[in-house]
Amino acid sequence: MGPVVIATQNPMDLHYRALGNAGVWCIGRLGTDADRERVVDGMALEPAAEKAIGKLMQRLLPRWFLVRNVHAGGEVMLVQPRWAMSFLRGPMTRAELSAARAAYAARR
Repeated sequence: MGPVVIATQNPMDLHYRALGNAGVWCIGRLGTDADRERVVDGMALEPAAEKAIGKLMQRLLPRWFLVRNVHAGGEVMLVQPRWAMSFLRGPMTRAELSAARAAYAARR
């Protein structure tokens, strides 16, 4: 079986077995202590490392991630993507809606 990607904004939604079997972890900011505890418990680290990772997760800034790859030694790295790009823009204007409706009506 190939790789499987599981993503959630709420770690409480994930079953503990899914957390425990994850090989690569990319963790962003988590808002609650319960979420952080759930993730740290699922990572199955030594107690000293759990405490350090928990403190580090509390201080994560926006767009920073903790990345852990158990297949490459399991060390935790801090990663910040250089930029985030989205081709989605805001809502359509009234003029754009009118033009879209007219184009749709012309095709019918």
